[in-house]
Amino acid sequence: MRFDFAAGVALAWTLVSPMAYAMAVPRTNSSTNSDSGLLSVLSQAVGDLSVGQKTSDTASSILSLLDNQADTPNSAADVGSVKDAHDKISQVYSSVDKDSDSLLLDLVKGLVEGGLIPLNLVNLLDGYINIDLNSISNNNPAPPSKQDLYPKKRSDDAIYSIPEEKLRAAIHIPDSFACGKNGKKPVILVPGTAVPAGMTYHFSFSQLGKALPKADIVWVNIPRASLNDAQTNAEYVAYAINYISAVSSDSNVAAISWSQGGLDVQWALKYWPSTRDVVEDFIAISPDFHGTDLRSLDCPLLDPLVCTPSIWQQGPETEFIHTLQSDGGNSAYVPTTTVYSTFDEIVQPMSGPNASAILSDIRDIGVTNNHIQTICPNQPAGGVYLHEGVLYNPLAWALAVDALTHDGPGDPSRIDIDTVCGQILAPQLQLDDMLGTEGILLIALVEILTYEPKVGQEPSIAGYAS
Repeated sequence: MRFDFAAGVALAWTLVSPMAYAMAVPRTNSSTNSDSGLLSVLSQAVGDLSVGQKTSDTASSILSLLDNQADTPNSAADVGSVKDAHDKISQVYSSVDKDSDSLLLDLVKGLVEGGLIPLNLVNLLDGYINIDLNSISNNNPAPPSKQDLYPKKRSDDAIYSIPEEKLRAAIHIPDSFACGKNGKKPVILVPGTAVPAGMTYHFSFSQLGKALPKADIVWVNIPRASLNDAQTNAEYVAYAINYISAVSSDSNVAAISWSQGGLDVQWALKYWPSTRDVVEDFIAISPDFHGTDLRSLDCPLLDPLVCTPSIWQQGPETEFIHTLQSDGGNSAYVPTTTVYSTFDEIVQPMSGPNASAILSDIRDIGVTNNHIQTICPNQPAGGVYLHEGVLYNPLAWALAVDALTHDGPGDPSRIDIDTVCGQILAPQLQLDDMLGTEGILLIALVEILTYEPKVGQEPSIAGYAS
C-alpha cells in the first residue's frame, strides 16, 4: 500500500467541496477523540491485535479499497442515481450477518467496497478532526445579564458539574443565526454516539433551512463525540437549550436529535425542568429511549470486556436507561416526534410495540412515533434505511417540517403521503448528502477505537438522579 494516499486525495476534494474552505481548528479544540486523521487511525489498527483480529483485518481491507479508488478516482456521479445508491446500500445490508458481533465493521467495509464512499468524500472524512464545524471552543457571548442560567436556571434544576465556559463554548452558532429575529425559529441539533455534531448534520439537517426558511440552525459539539458519560453529555444539551433561548429574546426553541442524542435530550428535559418551558418541539431521529440489544456490536471493536461510557449506558437493562425511564421519564415532557426504521443496524428492536424509539404520552403532551416502514409500506421511503440513513429519509424531513410549522408533534395525516413515500431522498438533499451521511460510519468506527480510557462498566448514576 502507498502511504501517501491521504495526500493523493486532497486535491480532488479541494476541487469539489465547499467544506474544503472550512476553517481548521487545533486538535485540542475539536469534539473528537482521535489525534490523527481517519486514514492514520485505520493504518495504526492494521496489525494491531489489541484491537482484535477482525478489526485489524477490516482496517487493512478498507485501506486497500480506498487505495484502489485513488488509482481509479470515482465520485458520486460514478455511483449512479439516488436509486442506484439506495439499492447498493440495501444490498450491503442484505449481505451482512445481522447477528454477527462484527456487523458494524462489515457494514463499513461493504459501503467502501461498493464505492459508496467515493474519492471526493474521503479527504473530508479523513480531516474531520480539524474542521471548525466540530469545535468545542466557540467564542459565544455570555447570556443576557437578566438570565441567570448557571449553576441552574430554576430551583428544581440539577446543578451543572461542568464549568459554564465549557458548556457555552460547545455550542456552534453559524454567522447567519438571527437570534430569534425576523420570524426565525431556533433549532438545536444534538449529535449521537461517536460522531461529532458538525459532521453528523453537515449532510442532512444543517440544511433544514432549504425546506423551512424560518429554521435557524445551531448545534452542540459534545466533547469526545458523545462517548463520555451520557449524563454529562446531557448537561451540554440542557445548557444549550436555555442559552439559545436566552440569546434569542427568550424565544422557544426546537431540538432535533439523532441516536444517543435522543437520550441526552430526554435526560435534560427530565432533570433540568426549566428546559421544558422553552422547548416547543423535540424531533428524535433513530432514538434508543429503551436502549439497544445491539450494544455488544460496538464493543467488540475493543476488548469485549471494556467499552466507552455512553455505549455501556445504552444497553437495554442498564442503570442509566432504568433511571431515565423511571418516574415518567419514558413519556414525553414536550411535543415529541420520533422517526425510526426496522433496518437500524445500531438500535434494536426498531419495529413493533417494543421498538426502542417509542415514547409514551402519559402527560397528554403530544407524541407521534413514526415507523417509516409502517407509514410507507412497500414504497421507496419505507425501504432499507439504516441508523444513519433516517437522517436523509424524506418522511423524516417531512415530519420535522410539519412539527416545526404546527402545534404539537409531526402528524403524518397532514403530509402528502403519496408524494413523500414515493421519494428516496429528502428533496432538499443531493446524492452527495446521502453518501456523506453513510460515510459517517467510518468516523464512528475511528472514534470508538481511539476513545481512552476504556471502562469495564457503566458510570454511576449522578446524585441528582439517584
